[in-house]
Order: sequence, then C-alpha cells, then structure tokens
Amino acid sequence: MTILQTAKRALQFFRIGLAAKKLQRSQNETERLLAKRALAGLFADARGITMKVGQLFAGNDGATPFQELLEGIEPLPLKTMIPLLETELGQKYKKIFRSIEPAIAAASLGQVHLAELKNGDKVAVKIRYPDISDAVDAELRLLGLLPGVGPVNRWGFDLDAYKKSLRDNMQRELDYRSEAQRQDYFGQAVHVPGLTVPKVYKDLCRERVLVQSRAEGVLIDKAANWSEQDRRSIGQTLVLTLFKSVFVAGEVHGDPHPGNVFYSHDRYGQPQVTLLDYGCTISVAEPRRMALLKLIVGCRERNPTKPLACFAALGFDSKKLSPISGSLPALCQILFRPFLLNHPFNSEQWQLGQGVNDLLGDYRWWFRSAGPSDLFLLMRAFQGLIQQLQQLDVRLAWWPLLQQAVGRELIQQAIAYELPVIKQESATIALSFDQQASNLCVRVSEGGEQRVSVKMPAEAVLDLEHLIPEDVLERIIASGKIDLKQLGESIRANGITPQQLFIFEDDRKTYRVWLE
Repeated sequence: MTILQTAKRALQFFRIGLAAKKLQRSQNETERLLAKRALAGLFADARGITMKVGQLFAGNDGATPFQELLEGIEPLPLKTMIPLLETELGQKYKKIFRSIEPAIAAASLGQVHLAELKNGDKVAVKIRYPDISDAVDAELRLLGLLPGVGPVNRWGFDLDAYKKSLRDNMQRELDYRSEAQRQDYFGQAVHVPGLTVPKVYKDLCRERVLVQSRAEGVLIDKAANWSEQDRRSIGQTLVLTLFKSVFVAGEVHGDPHPGNVFYSHDRYGQPQVTLLDYGCTISVAEPRRMALLKLIVGCRERNPTKPLACFAALGFDSKKLSPISGSLPALCQILFRPFLLNHPFNSEQWQLGQGVNDLLGDYRWWFRSAGPSDLFLLMRAFQGLIQQLQQLDVRLAWWPLLQQAVGRELIQQAIAYELPVIKQESATIALSFDQQASNLCVRVSEGGEQRVSVKMPAEAVLDLEHLIPEDVLERIIASGKIDLKQLGESIRANGITPQQLFIFEDDRKTYRVWLE
C-alpha cells in the first residue's frame, strides 16, 4: 500500500464529505436531486467501504440516484476479469466453463458474471476486483485516523472497538472462501418455507472467486406491486428467516440492503425469496442467543427476569448501564414492542427513536455506548427487515412467527437459562420485569366524591406534564409543592415501579396520581 494510494482514497473521502454537506444544505427538490446524483456517483466511483455506505443511504432513501447503487454500478470489462479468474482457478476458464458472460452490474468489492459449467449447470461467478484489497486497506487506515467527535467522546464510545469490528468484517468479506463456508452453513441451518439460498460450488471457490447456482428474480420495488397474498407470504419468509438465523442457527445475514434479495415465483406459483451475498454475516453465540430470547420473553410475560443481567450476557458493559438500570424494563418495552403485541404490528407507528429519547433523554447515548461493538450489525439486520416490510406494505404479528421459528422447547430453555452473575454497584437498582408498574392512575375528587378516574399504560408517566390539563399544570407549578421535572428524573433513574407520585389539593378538588 503506497502513500499515494492512501492519499487518493483520502481525497475521495473528502469529496464525498463535501457532497454530503451540499445535499444537507439543498434548498429545494431540484437542488436535492442534483446533489444526490453527485453523491451517488462519488459512492459508485469509490467502490469498497464507501460504496457500502452509499448502499445504506439507498436502504433509507429510495431515491433513484442511490437506488442505482443497489442494482449495481458500471462493471469492469470481462477481458479485465478473465486473467484474474484463471489465476485463481489455476487453469484456463474454458476448461471449466462452457460460457461466461460480461457482468451486467457490479457491487462494492466485486462483480458477478453469469456462466454455464461444462456439465450444463447455470451458475453465477463472483470475481473480486483487482487491487480492491489495497483500496479497502487504505480506507481502513484512514478510518483509524478519524477522531471521536460529538456523542462518541462525551459518552465514552469505544471507537477503537467499532473500527476493529469494521476492519475484521471487511477483511473477512474480501476472502470469498470464508463467504462460501458461511453461505453453505446458512443454507443447511436456516430452513424456512419460501426461502432459497444459492448452492455453493466449493471446489471452484477461491480467495477472489465464488461460484454459486444462478439466482433469478426481481428487486423489492417490483415485488411491492404483487398481490397482497404474495406480499404477505414473502413478508413472513423474511421475518422467519431472521428469527431462525438469530435464535437457531446463530448466523445472521448482516447486509440486508434490497440489492441482496431476489423475489420470484416457483413453478407452482408460490412466492420465493432468494437471499444473496453472505460476505457480511454476524455470528451469535448460544449464550447471547439465549439471553436475547430470555429478555424478549421476560418483557412479554413480565416475569422475574432482570434486564440488566440479560444485557450483560449480550455483551453490554453492566457497570456503564448502572446509572440507567432502573429504566431498563421500560426500555425493553420500547425496543421489543413488535413482540409484545398479539395483533399485526404497524412499524410506522412504532416511533422507536422518540420513545427511547422520551425515556432516557441524552442517556440514550450512554446505553448505546455500553453495547458491544458488533451490536450495530445485528441492529442493521432488524432495521433492514423493518424497511422491507414497509416497502411491501405488510403488517405481521411477530410473536406467533417467533414461536414458529424457534419452537416452544427453545423458548422454555431460554426462560430457564441461568444468566452469568454480574458485579453490581451498591446503588444499582436491578429491577425485574415483574417489579415494573402496569398502570398510571389518575383520580380527581371533589367534596369527597370521585369525579374522574383514569387508567393508562404506566409508560405514560414519562409524558406526565403533557397529560395534565394546562390550567391544572399552571396551578401545580405555581404552588411550588411538586417538582414534576425532578419527579421525572427520579422515575428514569429508579424505574417505573408502583408508587404514589403526588397528591395535589386545589380549592375543593384533590388530584391523586400513582403507579400500580
């Protein structure tokens, strides 16, 4: 790796940063479209890590310039790739392939050529770009120079650990032999109706070449126009695939951008989902799988499970979580809301970010910084699922699908799973789910007679000031007897537990608010 090559990648980073700022400052739709086209073009030219970032934009944006990154960019000529293919295989390609076609599209690290083997099998041949390893190495070197800024510094993110996770993952993606092994394992371990994992030709896979059975289909933007029954079917396949891979196989597809999924119909007309590109997968060890499943079930059933112990088993820093340990049961109800409902979940009404912010405020960064560095990849997989369901306009009940994916026996094993003992600070409040209040209660009496009695979910206490009528709120503040802000901070620190919140007497009316 030369200084010049690293400098060239640095210049690309700089140009992308300027283009992103220009997009952010765009005043109208025409300016935004032009800025997006410029930014997408820079991402495409960079390939490597930077193109992968562009694909993340596409997953959230849906705009044409970024969408083109999912469908592929201008590939290198076949004559450029054939010598590399023959070097890897150790022989002339015509001894193995009856034919091989120019690539119709290219991705961040390599490009795919449709081909036919001598035995007639139709295959796809993925060939790594020449010199892409050096380019990625340059990008990783540049990432190592990036300083921690904003929340990264303030809340103590282990930036080095994140950089190491990215570096390890990218270096593993560059070795197609590793990808072939993980793809083969995924196909054997994750059996879901409607799911297809392309077959790997192990004897033809090398560090820079991967040969697999050919897959055909359309991308999600086309499948989104299918019938409601078909869209629901592929939605169920996507959900079951993620659940099965997380909790049963322990190997999760970590690159869920739309370009990695093909949709088609089998010969019987049934919808099929073909999952491609296993370069980025996340391994989830059994203790972490058990802890996550135990956490979800405990939250749903409000049993004696302690979230702090579960998060520690997932790799969180328990010492860091101590200041917000009282809020963890309520936080789980926000994070795992799709699993708590018995009816189809509408992700558009989730408002996950707002809910976490209402509960933790700036401490949301503290929670994130306490998490393991590989957690963002797993979160990315769930985020990708949500985006796919939204594009398909499908709403599903998650809990029955989780039960179907993992089975009752595994759920019982998770409930009985003994979590490792963690060291707790003396002031730490390690609440269990069954210790959390269920309802926020408000009662208004006048002259000794009840006038109003209201019950609502306990989590509503976090928005207490907005629930109180303005005229009553003004009188409470004017009395100086009740500090609602301090009350909210206490609840965030110590948890939403059964307690008397306050009694306020005003003229002949008495306002009583409590958690039960």
